[in-house]
Amino acid sequence: MKTKTSWLSSAVIYQVNLRSLAAREPRNAVEALTEKPQPLSPLAYLTKSLPRLRRLGFNVVYLLPPYPIGLLGRKGIGSPYASRDFRAVEPEYGTMEDIQAFIRRAHELKLKVIFDITPNHTARDHVWMTAHPEYYVKAPDGSAFFDADWSDTAKLDYTNHDLRAAMIEVYDFWLSCLGPDEHGAPDGVDGFRLDMAHFINDKSFWDQALPALRARHPSRDLLFMAECYGFQNNLDLFARGMDAAYDDDFYKLCQYAYAVDEAGNSRVRLAADAQHNHDFHPILNQWQDGGLAAAAAKVLRQYEEAAARFPCRHYTARYTDNHDEGRGLYRFGPGAFRAMNILAFLAPRTLPFLLTGQESGALNRPSIHARCQPCDKGRRILTADGREVRQEGVELEGNLFDRGYAARQQWQQFFKELIALRKKHRPLREGSCDILDLGEDAGPRDRTVLAFDRKLGQQLLRCVINLGDQPRHLARANALLNGTPLYGTLPAAGVLPPFSVVVVSIA
Repeated sequence: MKTKTSWLSSAVIYQVNLRSLAAREPRNAVEALTEKPQPLSPLAYLTKSLPRLRRLGFNVVYLLPPYPIGLLGRKGIGSPYASRDFRAVEPEYGTMEDIQAFIRRAHELKLKVIFDITPNHTARDHVWMTAHPEYYVKAPDGSAFFDADWSDTAKLDYTNHDLRAAMIEVYDFWLSCLGPDEHGAPDGVDGFRLDMAHFINDKSFWDQALPALRARHPSRDLLFMAECYGFQNNLDLFARGMDAAYDDDFYKLCQYAYAVDEAGNSRVRLAADAQHNHDFHPILNQWQDGGLAAAAAKVLRQYEEAAARFPCRHYTARYTDNHDEGRGLYRFGPGAFRAMNILAFLAPRTLPFLLTGQESGALNRPSIHARCQPCDKGRRILTADGREVRQEGVELEGNLFDRGYAARQQWQQFFKELIALRKKHRPLREGSCDILDLGEDAGPRDRTVLAFDRKLGQQLLRCVINLGDQPRHLARANALLNGTPLYGTLPAAGVLPPFSVVVVSIA
């Protein structure tokens, strides 16, 4: 297997739900009086906007499934994750010509493009349902089987060798959709986000498919990023050749660690339901021994410790927002949202990604099944009398952002600076990671300060983050932070404020 270099380690991914761009209704009743037809499809609009994304620092654009959405059994307005033809484009988003123009323009701007796809299932009216019913897993009554409550889908059967071949051709279709480049090699998308990659009924398909696709495109670095849940499941997919997988433990740490008070400020409060997630118990055990800081250290270190068993480097996708989970700013409050995004960018073996609008303080989950409805990805609110109440999230086809122009500009500048920091300093992308003890003045279970070194060759960057909502005195701050600040402010009198960060270059 060839060594992955270049863009994989430096990737910063911008996840686009095209429905967020399709919903461009008037902002108010006065605008509606003078409304004109939209001149551009969502894909064409995104293509026109690519230079703006590049100026923010993103270098990979990831589209949620752009394929036609299933009609049979659809839920609400239909889910992009129930596709009825893997080789076509959803008419609501544009045309095949639009999507080819989008990929070409992205490549002109030195941006990579990956598409989302559902290897586990199709819509119930996918073209294969009539042409190749043998491609599907059957329920006891002979109908197409579906997992969980995904009644708008039909599960694919990877024990069928013809289905395997057909899926490989689907991937290659998009990897080659632009035709030959100037060197005569096929050109197209640069990889895939593979929905529920660990859920297919015969994972040996990945042992077959990934080498075959790389062999067809030997001169290209392709990204195969698995949506996968569970540390052991990720390790299994890495062993089968995946380049990257979701770090669900990172997101669960956000979800279980943070609530907000009645003013919307971030508060640390371990959620009771963390106990019920058995996959999370190794992280939870660390919290019991060393607080939030130790839990976060475990999240960072577990992939570092496992890396030696794989022949090539592998990456974890870390995020505070994605299309399934809702919005970090809404769920966790601004302090935790800021700190955990910084941690994602400073952590080892990371492919950081943002969801459309996150860079402007988006508060709503973009539509999956409905134009507007409550969703279960809400937040915990701590009341003044100590109670914890739940508030639902919002799924909305339009956009709700942090209130006010100045607030949105601040978030854009925050992410621009964070991306630039990662881009400028190679140890943050490729260096080792060693956890440090700065002598936090707190009991073991209350510790919230995470400190670690990122080292590459002679370059050493020391990173310190207070993940908690209280200031912390660090007894060893003066001794260990004696360097050049690159990001944030050195602790005054050894005290690190809540949710603050400092990155120091050590000579």
